[in-house]
Amino acid sequence: MEQTKFLHRICPVCATTAPVQAEIRSEVTAETLDYAALVPCWNGFFKDKVFFSYVRCDGCGLLYAPTFFNDTQLQELYGQMPPNMAEVPMEALRKTQRGYFEALKSCSNLDGGFIEVGPDIGLFTENCVREGKYNEYWLFEPNRDVLPALSRIVEGHKYHVIHDMFGFSHVPDHSASAAVMIHVLDHLLDPVTTLRELRKKLSPGAKLLLVTHNESSLLRRVVGWRWPAFCLQHPQIYNPASMRKLLEAAGFEVLQRSKTVNFFEVGFLLKHLLWAFGMKVKSVPKFGRMTVGLKLGNMLTIATPKPEKNNV
Repeated sequence: MEQTKFLHRICPVCATTAPVQAEIRSEVTAETLDYAALVPCWNGFFKDKVFFSYVRCDGCGLLYAPTFFNDTQLQELYGQMPPNMAEVPMEALRKTQRGYFEALKSCSNLDGGFIEVGPDIGLFTENCVREGKYNEYWLFEPNRDVLPALSRIVEGHKYHVIHDMFGFSHVPDHSASAAVMIHVLDHLLDPVTTLRELRKKLSPGAKLLLVTHNESSLLRRVVGWRWPAFCLQHPQIYNPASMRKLLEAAGFEVLQRSKTVNFFEVGFLLKHLLWAFGMKVKSVPKFGRMTVGLKLGNMLTIATPKPEKNNV
């Protein structure tokens, strides 16, 4: 039955065949289990860690899972998935998104058309509405439950909330001056094709802002395979070099890259740290719900479309 079969992949960036030896693997690997056994492992942070083994591409250096869920399985899994960051206070989430927005603001006029893939309830978008001069918004969000919240944010502006995550045909070519994808690329089975389609919708000189996990970060090196970003939801994870190769393959030029500051409650961070070192605590002190901002394994990349004549 197709629903039970996993997908077998070559490198999604350069199409090199997968190496034989896994570089990162959990104690029990997902590829040794069946789909039904993995469904309960999909949601949530604090549980025994199971994920598909990652290999390092010999061609481009991307860390990716050559065995992964197929499209049908992913549709079912995402369809029953609650918000992962429900444990993080709204104030902390807004501070994190504000930092991302400041990066876009520093290199963009914040005008023309705006595309965001996966805006959720619009915490990034609300900054664009408040401070930008965008004349049209295209928001690609498959979760219909957040439609009221998103609509309130862009009320009074020309906007489109599109529930097909990658229905870029709704956007006229060369009509957007900015596009944003925050923790989306880590989840895509075919990131090159997605970025190439998105590129057609961007005007010359447009800015693409991406936030992804960084598998070469200090935190990842310290905690090893227990790093939270190694999980069932990520078919690949990037580092600065593999991100550059991905963007070049899709017709973009990297303009800048930086570590992101993410805001969390101290208690939430402590629980993650203890679990990363194998201490499976059920609860930790709340520390008065104190919030801190730290650079913890994520990177922000800003790119621009290469001129057509330079594209292959």
